Amino acid sequence: MPSNSHSPKYPVQTLEKALDIVEILSKVDGGEGLGVTELSKRLGIGKSTIHRILDTLAGYRYVEKTPANKYRLSWRLFELGASVPHQRSLNNIDAADLQGLCDKHGETVNVGVRVGDGVVIISKVNPETALRASLEVGTREPIHPTALGKVLTSEMDEQQVRALLGSEMQAHTNQTITSPDAFIKELEKVREQGYAIDNEEFCFGLSCISMPIRNYNGQIVAAISVTGPSFRMSFSKIMEIKDDLREVTKKISAHLGHERASGETAAARIE
Repeated sequence: MPSNSHSPKYPVQTLEKALDIVEILSKVDGGEGLGVTELSKRLGIGKSTIHRILDTLAGYRYVEKTPANKYRLSWRLFELGASVPHQRSLNNIDAADLQGLCDKHGETVNVGVRVGDGVVIISKVNPETALRASLEVGTREPIHPTALGKVLTSEMDEQQVRALLGSEMQAHTNQTITSPDAFIKELEKVREQGYAIDNEEFCFGLSCISMPIRNYNGQIVAAISVTGPSFRMSFSKIMEIKDDLREVTKKISAHLGHERASGETAAARIE
């Protein structure tokens, strides 16, 4: 048990072990995670017990498996904590950048991450206008009808995407893509152009554009979207937003180390 924790009067050992695993994983830098063997060594618990606990935590989406067969915490924990005010800010996302987008274009700005087969809103800025698209932090959206969802799955393996979509893709409007093949083709377009658009695919009367946020190794870890009433979101306005959105996502990605990893320099950007 962590040294700064109080001693519970009636401890539940299995729960204590699970929480110890969560705390250890929370201290692993870079999101690389830890394997069963390493966790077993650190906690002095048998591998079979560790594996059962991790399997349960993964089933509830509190941890996820990495491509290297290790375990790390998932955004499910943020999803649960999103209602706590002091947990609503992200250190690497400057609220001023989001506010700037919102103020300039007069539309709602959201930041989302993929959590399992959905998208969770982790930050938002609303315009002062009464007619706006508004989602609460912690809101969970489907992947296939949203611009955020398209961006967040755009570079995933096709087999993974099909597994996330499942056999039934709900039609939220008559514009919703409901065929896995058509969605895969849409993702090709997103990769080619560098952004995704939701043209009343999730909600009648709302249109949206989204772009990715990348980490130090170029992986898409989040996405930013700008959403507004379709009568205000003309093609020309969406293209204007695109240019500003690209600058904001590049800046945030640089804070996460993407600029350094890609070898881009300040001089190169000026040129």
